Amino acid sequence: MATKVNFQNLFKAFLNYAINSIPAAPGISVTSVARGNVGQRPFTNKAGVFKLLLVSASSLYLGGLIAHKGASYLEENEIFVPTDEDDDD
Repeated sequence: MATKVNFQNLFKAFLNYAINSIPAAPGISVTSVARGNVGQRPFTNKAGVFKLLLVSASSLYLGGLIAHKGASYLEENEIFVPTDEDDDD
């Protein structure tokens, strides 16, 4: 039991040292400055939605293009040819 307490104290001391040794960088705001006070609003990316739409649309287009080329390759080489049967009764 003594080693567990020593390990816990050692770990707490290490965490306190690690947290207190981080230098405060200029220009970085904290979320709370004092008890009950709220800090500055965090940085938001104004073009985030545009980037999301751009990446999503280009990925969908590229995936569709690859699928189309792959299907035409399979049909051209007669690896997979869809049947022309009409099962509509």
